[in-house]
Amino acid sequence: MFDITLADGVLYSLIVVVVAIVIDAVLGAIKAAKDDFDSFDFRQLPKFLSTGILPYVGGLGILALAAEFVGEPYSALFYASAAAVTFKYVTEIKDKLARLFDVDIKHSDGIGPDNESADPDAGL
Repeated sequence: MFDITLADGVLYSLIVVVVAIVIDAVLGAIKAAKDDFDSFDFRQLPKFLSTGILPYVGGLGILALAAEFVGEPYSALFYASAAAVTFKYVTEIKDKLARLFDVDIKHSDGIGPDNESADPDAGL
């Protein structure tokens, strides 16, 4: 009846964003349960789903449909939004993994929290 097929770029971008959001949510639940399992309330997960996940997925889904069927300027808006949301969630995934495994991620090029030990000539 309805044959909705998204362009490959739009579909793959939407899948990458949704996977990043799901990974972040799973890591957040694992971290919360690990930190304080006694006070972890599984009944709060639907509230988190409705406030922290569905707005991003729903909004990007609507933009993806608009990018597919309307075209410009919605495709540019979709790709910019998908990139920003993916960057946000990849950063949060990195932070949650660092806290989950108790590691401090520092960069040798001075982009970390400890800039005194970085080589000032790095990247030149």
